[in-house]
Amino acid sequence: MRNDHPDHTQLRLDGPVILGVELNLDCRDAMIPLLSGLQTLYADEAARSQVLELVRQDVLGKASDRRGRRGWDFWTIMVLATVRLGLDLDYDDLQDKAENHRNLRAIMGFGDWQQGKRCDWRRIRDAVCRLRPETLEQINRIVVQMGHRVLDQQPTAVRADSFVMQTNIHYPTDIRQTGDALRCLIRHGTRLAEAIGSTLMRQNKHLQKREKSLTLIASRAASSKGKKKEERREQSVRDLVDFADERCEQAMELLDQAHARMPELDIDTQSTVIHERSRVCWFLSGLAMVADVARRRMVEGEDVPLSDRLFSVFEAHTELINRGKSPCPIELGHRCLIIEDNMGYILHAHVMANGRQDRDVAATITRLLTRDFPSLKSISFDRGFHSPSNQERLPELIETPCLPTTGVHAATEQSEAASQAWHEARRRHPGIESAIGALQSGNGCRRCRDRSKLGYRRYLALAVLGRNLLTLGRHMIAKDYPRAVAGKSQRQLYAA
Repeated sequence: MRNDHPDHTQLRLDGPVILGVELNLDCRDAMIPLLSGLQTLYADEAARSQVLELVRQDVLGKASDRRGRRGWDFWTIMVLATVRLGLDLDYDDLQDKAENHRNLRAIMGFGDWQQGKRCDWRRIRDAVCRLRPETLEQINRIVVQMGHRVLDQQPTAVRADSFVMQTNIHYPTDIRQTGDALRCLIRHGTRLAEAIGSTLMRQNKHLQKREKSLTLIASRAASSKGKKKEERREQSVRDLVDFADERCEQAMELLDQAHARMPELDIDTQSTVIHERSRVCWFLSGLAMVADVARRRMVEGEDVPLSDRLFSVFEAHTELINRGKSPCPIELGHRCLIIEDNMGYILHAHVMANGRQDRDVAATITRLLTRDFPSLKSISFDRGFHSPSNQERLPELIETPCLPTTGVHAATEQSEAASQAWHEARRRHPGIESAIGALQSGNGCRRCRDRSKLGYRRYLALAVLGRNLLTLGRHMIAKDYPRAVAGKSQRQLYAA
């Protein structure tokens, strides 16, 4: 029996031959090219070994894979992670696909005797969330290199642009932010008090009702258009903020009690106390910040700078970005930069740091791309990347930089003096919007559904990996079966 199982163990008697799974190439569903891309990756033994080793390092760490409870194969985890955002599925949809989609289960390595094997969404989530963004970026480079080998080409031209992927939060009004922080502080404070036997939160039900009442009164007063609306708004917000200050003092006293009683508790209770204490500290600091901003803005009439504001107590890393573009001029999330080559692969994608503008990364990303891909001759940007220093530095880094300048007269002079290659890159540049649209509509990048900044970066990396595998699968289908519907795409490539 061949030793070609994904984790290099012996195949089961009922185990499917992954490369022998037949796909319906007359189907236009995105699942077909995505599975074809996974088959292509599996067929390359060297690339497969690199990918599975990267997955093993993240999933197991320093633990041995020869001990402990038997779990999923590394290839199965890789397939689940790819399909999740390659098809823009939530964990419930992914569980249903993993349990009932015949071809997907065959690609995952599940045999005919495992028809009853379940894939709980919690288990899928825990496995996928072990993958680090840096690991996914390395896997993406391996997939891109495979795609270049399939077409027997090297990238010669790329186009770059950024978009905002929103975080999964509601619109951050000061009153609602304060209400959210209060509700969570009371909830976790109650659990902490019960764990240590404190009576500080014995009136937690009354406090929860009071919080809801004050938040509702303040929200109605803020949207009121009647007489004395300013006075009612200020008074209602002042009552809400004063209530928040009292809860902050109560939470600080509760933390002191938890610290003093910790040595008296058993191990299990100590674990619960440590967890709840960390949550109380988090929401305590968040409540102090949003309540202070609410008082300064809505009671004292002060103009608070964005750097002093917190836009979500749940996703504190969220940045408010004013792009001024219709229909959403203001977006809450992060700028994400993507680089697409002339074959349709996304060479690079990363989350830009808070406060960074497009013009701040143009020269750096060009230098990194030319180092990793020496065959590059052209790169195109839009006007948002323009700055005088970039106009001077880019020609030193690459042969044909297409960076339009701002201003009508300066742009006209630049266009008249530019080369034919510059005009060609400029004409092809709007295609990057198609790549962004594909990520947003097909790979879930309109809004990130994962939590934390780490989850946000992982989410983007998973989406890019899924998109590149889908592109690889389409290229393979088009190469072997030129008339197959599954290998066709409405996107016009850079070099078309």
